[in-house]
Amino acid sequence: MADITAVLFDIDGTLLDMRGAGRRSFALALEHLFGWKDNLDYINFAGNTDLNVLQQVLAHRQVHLSEQDIAAFFARVPQELEREAQEAELVLYPGVRPLLETLAADERAVLGLVTGNIEACAKIKLQQFDLHGHFVLGGYGDRFSDRTDIARHALELVRERLQPGQQILRCVLVGDTPYDVAAARNIGALAVGVATGKFTLADLQKAGADHALENLFDTAGVIQLFGLSTP
Repeated sequence: MADITAVLFDIDGTLLDMRGAGRRSFALALEHLFGWKDNLDYINFAGNTDLNVLQQVLAHRQVHLSEQDIAAFFARVPQELEREAQEAELVLYPGVRPLLETLAADERAVLGLVTGNIEACAKIKLQQFDLHGHFVLGGYGDRFSDRTDIARHALELVRERLQPGQQILRCVLVGDTPYDVAAARNIGALAVGVATGKFTLADLQKAGADHALENLFDTAGVIQLFGLSTP
């Protein structure tokens, strides 16, 4: 059995743009559960994680939530996101669909997520474009507040899928922020930055990306960067 390449993707700003639906769903959940009207303008969502965003809100308000309240909040956010997604003008970035389809069909590749979203929200976002079936595992932002811990967890899940004698030949992490680049470097992955989010090519290069791309449009070229030339 061939050794595999783990290809891990961020979602927001990398694969798609929800046009603020995620931020709005977060704010609506805060209001409906706790009565807090908050536009969250003091929080940068790019490269952040849902757990860390909630921690930032609590620190800003100088309040504490019980574990039960936190669980109730993260159960409410996906409900709000479902509604917001129906009204938003969502965007799928160039080349994303053919790239994921090509990778999913390659037995040498394992596709996973490294996202700051909680798992339920990640699935909702991917479902808007029927992309959820391409990913077999993921690290999410409800279990860890730090993106490196999310990435490390996803890589461990890849290891758990290995067959006897099979190895991870390489790991690639694709994201649109310096936080994704840092997480990639911290777990020993090839850091591929894509400038479809709020950060420029120069930002990603300065952060230490091994490769910085305008977008993922060139499927064959991206596959080659991943070390997976077309079989």
